[in-house]
Amino acid sequence: MTTPAGLPHFRGTNVPPPPTGRRYLPVAADIALAVGLLVLDAVGAVAAFLLGIDVSGDWRPFDPGADNSDVVFTVDWLYVGIAGGVILLTAALPYLLRAFVSVALQVLAGTVVLGVAAAAVAYR
Repeated sequence: MTTPAGLPHFRGTNVPPPPTGRRYLPVAADIALAVGLLVLDAVGAVAAFLLGIDVSGDWRPFDPGADNSDVVFTVDWLYVGIAGGVILLTAALPYLLRAFVSVALQVLAGTVVLGVAAAAVAYR
């Protein structure tokens, strides 16, 4: 049997090795994933902060009877700390994709959010 003309012929030493291991995510996709995750992290941290304010009963959004009194941020910063923990846990997902820029930024963002929550509790 003859091989069709124009196709590469692999015999002996010119056979390319089979692909091994998992491939890395391309750099552009890694950066896009990192930016998207940082946006989601910011939204999640702000939502956790607002949820903590709402749960503590200090402030309610769109309250027609608001007296403009001081809002005391003695919120359970536990919500923000949990958001930081979730951010740190989500760093494992980009790691499975071999997206190291995203992993580094997720760990940095999670550490910052946890640090803000700890500092708020400490200086309360």
